[in-house]
Amino acid sequence: MPTSVRVQPQGFQVQYPRTSWRVSYVEELSGKFRFVLSGRDFQFEPRDKYRYPNHAEAKRAAFCFLELMKRLERSRQRLGILAEIGVLKFPQQMYRSYQVWLLVDRVRYTWEAVRGDGVCIRSQRWYKRPENALNKAFAHVDWEIARTQIRDVIGWV
Repeated sequence: MPTSVRVQPQGFQVQYPRTSWRVSYVEELSGKFRFVLSGRDFQFEPRDKYRYPNHAEAKRAAFCFLELMKRLERSRQRLGILAEIGVLKFPQQMYRSYQVWLLVDRVRYTWEAVRGDGVCIRSQRWYKRPENALNKAFAHVDWEIARTQIRDVIGWV
């Protein structure tokens, strides 16, 4: 079942000097904070257990992970090391106004779809093959669009 999160409006994305990494802070519906480190061609998100009660603690943890990223920048095994401590996110394609991402956690895969206005939908199920995850993402985006169209016509769903 997908979950939704909302992006924190203030301090949403920070570009740090002398690095290629950007940090995005996200406030979940539960009120806890998490962060995502964005590089040139992929994103890194620490495992689910890393949730912080306020923005200041999330910011402090992001600085620690940013230092780790700077040290791993030249490593050939960087993606393998990062997959052990977090989730790697690779952009796939735009599909019906949603940006679809493939999430990799060691040897399992899932998906995430981000709408143009910042609403993020992420699957809670994991799949053994990346193509299965992406097919489920496309099907869920189609379902979201159909549900929105029905709600616009009927007024409730």
